[in-house]
Amino acid sequence: MVGLLCVAGSALCSGSAVVLQAVAVRRLPHDTGLGSTLARRLLTSPAYLAALVLVALGFALSFVALRTLPLFLVQAGRASGLAVAAALAVLLLGARFTGRDAAGLVALGAGLVALALSVASAPVAAPAAGVPLGLLGAALLLGVVAWRVAARPPATRTGLALAVMAGCGYALLALAAHVVDPTRPVELPADPALWAGALGGCLALALTALALRRAPVVPVTAATVATETCVGALLGLVLVGDRALPGRGLLATVAFVLVLAGALAVARFGSPESLAEPEPVSAQG
Repeated sequence: MVGLLCVAGSALCSGSAVVLQAVAVRRLPHDTGLGSTLARRLLTSPAYLAALVLVALGFALSFVALRTLPLFLVQAGRASGLAVAAALAVLLLGARFTGRDAAGLVALGAGLVALALSVASAPVAAPAAGVPLGLLGAALLLGVVAWRVAARPPATRTGLALAVMAGCGYALLALAAHVVDPTRPVELPADPALWAGALGGCLALALTALALRRAPVVPVTAATVATETCVGALLGLVLVGDRALPGRGLLATVAFVLVLAGALAVARFGSPESLAEPEPVSAQG
């Protein structure tokens, strides 16, 4: 029960944080890329600092949940933060939804619930010897690719691509949190998985900010959530030993289809006529 409550709290934090991030990044130039300028501008924004507090709290709750629950279940539960982000986007950012957008959210939510129901709970399994180094290599590769994409001219599709990469970063962070052993603190600094998770998390935060400057908040959140959930689930299945419950393989497959279809329906390549947001405010207002 404690683990499930932590997952619910983490979803609430992550959904609220992404909207605060969207408010903060509206003051950034559209062509902002990865680098010290991005960090300096964001770290002087009260809204973004509040978002960081929520992100940290959400991660702490997820970490507690991952001690007793499989990665698959925690990722699916956290993804319900999309509904929180969607509701707050309507209230605070002026986002407007069509029936297709609402259907996409319902499909995404149903798929995430089905994913949780299709996975067997299991204790954390020790990763194979090469897995931590592999995670670190994947995080470094993600950083190189993200740098190149962030340097492209600003466009909605670029924003959604950055959101997908942010989801990959969050998935790496989640897997690292799942496999590191906090009972051996002296050995943690030498664990490549710890550094992979730290790099993945930092990249995810930066890429989310850039994505929110190029595309509306709900499509960005949908793309990030779907990627984080599916990539995290796949990594858990392959590297940690998470498995679907006996007889529920078909349910897991259908759930993946619902998640991806729902995310695509919400994102719709950032179609401005379905999810419109107010014009960015000026630095003075």
